[in-house]
Amino acid sequence: MALQRVNVAWQNWPGAPGLSTFFFTTISQAKVDALRTFFNSLAGMVPSGLTIAVPGSGDYIDEGTGAIGGTWAVGTTPTVVTGTGAGAYAGNAGALIHWLTSTIVAGRRVRGRTFIVPAISTQFETNGSLTSAAITTLTNAGNTLLTAVGTDMAVWSRPIKAHTKYDPKTGASTAVPARAGSAAAVTGIRIPDLAISLRSRRV
Repeated sequence: MALQRVNVAWQNWPGAPGLSTFFFTTISQAKVDALRTFFNSLAGMVPSGLTIAVPGSGDYIDEGTGAIGGTWAVGTTPTVVTGTGAGAYAGNAGALIHWLTSTIVAGRRVRGRTFIVPAISTQFETNGSLTSAAITTLTNAGNTLLTAVGTDMAVWSRPIKAHTKYDPKTGASTAVPARAGSAAAVTGIRIPDLAISLRSRRV
């Protein structure tokens, strides 16, 4: 099956650029517009002047191999979202949305992540956790997106090549078989009540 990949670009803050990647089993103007609505509803959480661009075109990839099989495009590229949050912020700190699925691969439940980084300081409590208002904003944004796109939003579990895994504690080596990639439909969201940090690039 072909997955439509949507690479959303973050720009215009110290540490830029950033990238939020989404996958869909089918793509349409309504879905990319829903992504734009999702990020626009979070504009007050991110610094003023930061930009988030949802593209009007991208690649589609083979679910099993990850190979690019062509491109997709919609008629109108969504308007760029610009952050409106005022106040101080750390360029590597923010929040996280977990995209939940009911699929299990290699003994682990598949889930996706979208980092909302950076976020302005007023989104955090004095103990470093997220404010209840921030959690509500993220929850509403995520649920609204899922309602708009239905079960077409997916988390991609990447293919792996056969390899040997070494355990330094025991000195044992275990053969890990190859595994094809697979897509899992997103069924819900979870917002961890804590500040998320992304490692900065080397300087």
